[in-house]
Formats: sequence, C-alpha cells, structure tokens
Amino acid sequence: MILYKQFGLSAREAAEITADVVEIIRRKLDDEKAVEFLKSKYSGDKLLFAILMIGRITGMSLALQDIEKARMIVADFSRLVRILEEKGRDELVKTLEKDILEETYAEEELRKGYA
Repeated sequence: MILYKQFGLSAREAAEITADVVEIIRRKLDDEKAVEFLKSKYSGDKLLFAILMIGRITGMSLALQDIEKARMIVADFSRLVRILEEKGRDELVKTLEKDILEETYAEEELRKGYA
C-alpha cells in the first residue's frame, strides 16, 4: 500500500504536508522551530506522516549534500545495530540513553559558555 494511504490521507493532504516539510528543510529550521511549525499545523496521523517525511527527506538531502556526514550517520547506525544483535535490546537502550544524556550535557555546557 502507498505510504500516505496507510495514514488515511488523500494524495492532496500528503502533497501539502510534504511541501511543508520541503519548506522546513529549505529554510533550515532548527529542530525546535520545525517541531513547533508542524505541531501548529497538524495533529494525529497527519503529524505522524509529517515527522516520517521530514526524516526521510532530510536523510536524502543530507546524503546528497554531504557524503562524509552521511557516512558518519551510517557508521553510527551500524554501531547501534551491532549492539542490538550482539548484546540485545536492553543494552541498546542503555547505550542510547547514555548517548542522549551526554549530548544533552554537552549542549548545556556549550550554552553556559555563551552566557
């Protein structure tokens, strides 16, 4: 089945949402602004479709614009898959939680440095 139909959307609705996603990427909105923009326009399945599309289109755009970043993303994903296969889901969750918290801590420290 075609993806937009799985979300119960018409072709027109899918096209409008995808156009908004392309605009978000073109305007290079940061995550916070992109999320607020999408949440202000969509909810439910339309919001889920928009989030899925932003991930897909951003990934394609990144791969076309910066091959080295794309390689780094693939390498990191491969690392996560390896953890899942070798150590299981619980260890993957622990690793991801640690990575997320370290990134959050680093961002906070960077903000403090600018304050």
